[in-house]
Amino acid sequence: MRRLPVSGVVFLFVACTGQAPTSPDTARSEGARAAASSAPRQRERPSTRVVAPRPASGKPIVVGAWGGDHVDLLVTETGGTLEYDCAHGTIDQPLLTDSSGRFDLAGTHTREHGGPIRIGEKEDKRPARYTGTTDGRTMTLTVALAGSNEPLGTFTLTHGKIGRIVKCL
Repeated sequence: MRRLPVSGVVFLFVACTGQAPTSPDTARSEGARAAASSAPRQRERPSTRVVAPRPASGKPIVVGAWGGDHVDLLVTETGGTLEYDCAHGTIDQPLLTDSSGRFDLAGTHTREHGGPIRIGEKEDKRPARYTGTTDGRTMTLTVALAGSNEPLGTFTLTHGKIGRIVKCL
């Protein structure tokens, strides 16, 4: 049996790989590498990162019962619930004020009506904004449907007081 010289084995190996040392693909990639090493490096843009929402900042409104004429508000650490004469509502975020005692909070407002509630009757629940001010003892609260400049009502509440509500008949 004949033995192939080492140079013949190398030639066959290179020929079988499909890429000769002088093929256009090899020349292109080597040229690109040479250009990249001589050109100034361009800074790569950092990848996008997900950032957790910021915790709400501000001074919390005192937790507990707040009441006044025609309104009752129960403040919790995560939001609040309201009762009116012919409606009820929710505040769906922690009740926090800015440094001046002002607040602007999102929630819902649900109108009620007198008489029985019919089976299958849908609630008239709408998004609402609760704005106002507080000094920690008293609060002025204005309720408006979201997207409306027309307030549904403005109330004065006192911490620790139970509201006087007359449900609609």
